[in-house]
Amino acid sequence: MEINTGADPRGIVLPPSENVSMFRLLLTVLAILVIAGAALLVGAYLRLSAEITGDIDRLLAAADSTPGPVVTAAMLAGLPEPAQRYLTRAGIVGRPIPRTIRLTQSGRIRSSNEASWMELEAEETYSVSPPAFVWRTWLPSAGLPIALGRDAYLDGEGSILIRLLALFPVADEQGDALREAGLMRFLNEMVWFPAAFLGPNVRFGSDGPDSFAVTLSDRGLSATATLFVDPDGRLVNFRARRYNTSTRSIETWETPMSGYGSFEGLQLPVSGSAVWRLPDGDLTYIEIDITSLRYDGGPQ
Repeated sequence: MEINTGADPRGIVLPPSENVSMFRLLLTVLAILVIAGAALLVGAYLRLSAEITGDIDRLLAAADSTPGPVVTAAMLAGLPEPAQRYLTRAGIVGRPIPRTIRLTQSGRIRSSNEASWMELEAEETYSVSPPAFVWRTWLPSAGLPIALGRDAYLDGEGSILIRLLALFPVADEQGDALREAGLMRFLNEMVWFPAAFLGPNVRFGSDGPDSFAVTLSDRGLSATATLFVDPDGRLVNFRARRYNTSTRSIETWETPMSGYGSFEGLQLPVSGSAVWRLPDGDLTYIEIDITSLRYDGGPQ
């Protein structure tokens, strides 16, 4: 004889109203997790962004605010001829040496010849005296910052920090090697405010008919590079020995300039790249375009 107990042999079946309630509960939990995750990411981004802004504020507070001297032709007279050709073509005669500089960039970056390029946007702030910079970058863009980064030479110290989603470190380094690398980067980027080459902490040396050596000193450190100039006075390359964070060694580093434009009434390089000359082959790891530039808080 078969006894019918009324039980479903497949298990307990919830009434439709309870199924709906369980579904709503799961959706609520999922929504809470999504909101919490988004809040975590936004909070991390805001904290890192505020930290970088604080670095920029420190740079500006320490910058010499007295008006810079106006460049005269006599100030160029004792320089090597290629340096005179370059600075004259840039148009610095009759203009003051700026104290602070702000610029914006767009470009792309990669970690190796095998890696894919990633787009970037960046802004950079400089102090001429004392030498300092803070570079803030968004990858791939400020509107969609998958990664947020900072490179800096500030208070005589060098550092680099890049975080994926503003949380997970991709690069986080500082120390003596970064101090020297940071000062070298500053020397390299003086090409965007070339009147600063006439500062009291800069020395020139002869290096041939179309190149010259330049040394920048700061707080017991020095950085020396060779700058190459074409017959018309345009700067075409910068070469130095610089610390490479990937190889952990000093390598030959170059930044060829590929385009010129006008900012602040000067003829400046506005497009270029940076290249490591490595034993196993060259690595072009960044390509940059200058999109705006202003001196001493003036209009871009």
